[in-house]
Amino acid sequence: MSAIKSDKMRGGPIFRFLVSVRLTIITLSLIAGASIVGSLVRQGASEEEYLSLYSERAYHFIRLFGLDDAYHSSWFYLLMGVFAINLFLCTLQRLRRLMAPRERQAPDLSGFVSAGSGFATDPVNREEVVRRLGPSYRRERVSETTELFEKGRFSRYGAIVVHASVLLILAGGLIGNISGFKAYLALKPGDEASAAMPRKPGQSAVVLGFTVKCTDFRVSFYPSGQPKEYASDIEILDEKRNILKRGRIRVNEPFSYKGVYFYQSSYGRSNVYTFKADGRTFELGEEQVARGVRVPFMVVRYEQDVHNFGPGVMVAYMDADEPKTLWFLSNVEKMRSHTVNGSKVSLENISGQFHTGLEVSRDPGVPVVLCGFTLMLAGLYINFFTAHRRIYLALGPDTLIVAGTTSRNKEGFAEDMRKIGGGLA
Repeated sequence: MSAIKSDKMRGGPIFRFLVSVRLTIITLSLIAGASIVGSLVRQGASEEEYLSLYSERAYHFIRLFGLDDAYHSSWFYLLMGVFAINLFLCTLQRLRRLMAPRERQAPDLSGFVSAGSGFATDPVNREEVVRRLGPSYRRERVSETTELFEKGRFSRYGAIVVHASVLLILAGGLIGNISGFKAYLALKPGDEASAAMPRKPGQSAVVLGFTVKCTDFRVSFYPSGQPKEYASDIEILDEKRNILKRGRIRVNEPFSYKGVYFYQSSYGRSNVYTFKADGRTFELGEEQVARGVRVPFMVVRYEQDVHNFGPGVMVAYMDADEPKTLWFLSNVEKMRSHTVNGSKVSLENISGQFHTGLEVSRDPGVPVVLCGFTLMLAGLYINFFTAHRRIYLALGPDTLIVAGTTSRNKEGFAEDMRKIGGGLA
């Protein structure tokens, strides 16, 4: 009968493979290898960035196997799914074994006594032994002459709790990948947006369900020109223009509304450059071309401080068939104007304003992951700081044997048994 039960517990060959340690090791090794690849290969970069780092053949290989977004690729989801199935079935099998009816026949107690985990005493001391064991032990009669005192049965479930916590963390990560998003907003003071641009090329804009308005943006600099601090003031508006929430975003101080988090990630400056050439005035943005002049030119670069001479603008133009560039410095009189192929070009003004760059993200799986980590801490505590103790009291004709076993800390258990038997053995 027990052999039939054992065969049922083992299951068929497919089930045995799915619960095998071999599958666990293989899957974890592949996941670790995928994580290494995901760390070495830059994730989510543009085609130009990849081609600047790798050859064209290597880039096509990266794209073919999804290594540019490894943690969202189908093969990575497959690995995580196999690992989750393996862990779930192992947990189920272990739980079924723990909940299966157990035989209450007492083991050979003489071996426990000789090992120091028990003692023999006079039967008249039985009630004193029970008193010393205390109420923390659960009392159960095994036979007419034997009683079992047990505590810490829940410690057997420590590994199951840890397994369940890992499954919960995996589920939370999957929920975040499927239902969450990461996007980007670039706003000037006064600008509004109801959708954010995704980080991954080719994806559609993420509709937020509300309107974000940037009411102010401030940035301060060190004397060296490096940014010291930058912060954004934003408001959340509904369809009727009612202010639902307002707040300030700084680096490492995000703002949230209905599970959507806004992080201060960057900033930039949108400039308008006023030039005069051939008696005409042009207002240009970056990479805009001044046409209708003898020599067309284009703004290609702006620097806040060029070698301590103040703001400067780099202009590109064609001299015959050769591209050339010139710097125009707004604070240096001689560098404010240049003659380009016989045409005088002057920088009249630089105007514009800073804009804020906000990282926008939503991850509904975070609460599930936090629950998983909490459950894991509980499981680890149960595993390492609790023990399943069983103490048998076997009454003989002229001897009472008190002996037992524990799942861990056998030295401490033996010391406790000596204290219980103190003056009685």
